Amino acid sequence: MHHALIKNRSIHQINGQLLILFAAFSSSLTNAFAAPQSPDSEREKSAILVASSERGVVTLTSDLDIGITISSDIPLQSGTAMEGAFRETEAQLLGAKQRRVFENAGQWGVVRLYPQPSLIPQLMLDMVVLQSDGRQLRVHAMLTGVHGDTLLSDTYLDYASSEGVLTADNEDPFTDLFHRIHNDVATKVSLMPESEDYLRQLSFLRYAQQLAPQAFEAYLSREGESWHLLRAPAEQDPMYQRISKLREYELLFVDTIDEQLTSALREIDTAYRLWLRASKEQLDWLEKRRARGVNAEGLADDSAFARHQAVYAAYRSLKIHEQELFELVLDLESESRSTALEIEETVVTLEGTLEQQYREWREALAKIMMLENVF
Repeated sequence: MHHALIKNRSIHQINGQLLILFAAFSSSLTNAFAAPQSPDSEREKSAILVASSERGVVTLTSDLDIGITISSDIPLQSGTAMEGAFRETEAQLLGAKQRRVFENAGQWGVVRLYPQPSLIPQLMLDMVVLQSDGRQLRVHAMLTGVHGDTLLSDTYLDYASSEGVLTADNEDPFTDLFHRIHNDVATKVSLMPESEDYLRQLSFLRYAQQLAPQAFEAYLSREGESWHLLRAPAEQDPMYQRISKLREYELLFVDTIDEQLTSALREIDTAYRLWLRASKEQLDWLEKRRARGVNAEGLADDSAFARHQAVYAAYRSLKIHEQELFELVLDLESESRSTALEIEETVVTLEGTLEQQYREWREALAKIMMLENVF
């Protein structure tokens, strides 16, 4: 019932907000006739161009756990909250695709999506979406080990093939990018001198130190950004067992959120592919017009009525798919604003964005440590 009310209530809001968004986006499409702008940040200046032969998997025997965080740094064309929500959801969808590549490789431990960086996995892959328009996907990826070293920091660029987004049930047009990131991660990890057991103990103790700094400071040393394991506590130690339980509570939150998002993202993926296709078709059309010498002023000329009709037809298709996608995003956002979890026989209700809920959950775990005076 609540779901239906949100949907009905949002229809008029969506229509009005979309008019603003599409007007801004239409203006940006006209600006596409201008020369491409140069990248404005270091991570965008040099990108690894992904080839179509990136599907091979780098052989690696590893049980290390991997955490993936992903965000969007794509400038908002309309400045609306709706477009911001869309880009955030798109990032989550791309993160889920990257995780699937790691899981399908069958050579890692547990691979999870985290709302924020965590010390629980031995490896953290932070991804930032820099560009996504149906024709190309540009992503910055940084891999950090729990010992504090940055193992990888590169920007990847992939172009969709002409047939890659023709239908919603085709293979993802940017799968090559996800495979290339996976293979680069596997290559870097294979060169790490530390043993898996060492990294697991280091991960556990760094996590424990977050919750109880004084109790675990003697187990670790730090030099700059690098962390080293001095000694490990006995597994029978009550403190060790307590931290282990709280660690499982944090993973409970991560897995609960993941379960809620998985089915919703699967539904959104169909609409997202259609949006990619419509966006790519319009950008391809603009590129062809530019190649023929048609500039932005030519589009505004009265004699360009036929071209206006062509633009409108393609743009109308884009609007239809975008509206369907935005409605799904609004539904997902409203449903993920609250999460109820049980901890220590007490139900804790978390509100806000996933990042806010994650911070609140971590604060709850830290309070448990303080109240029980375990250190």
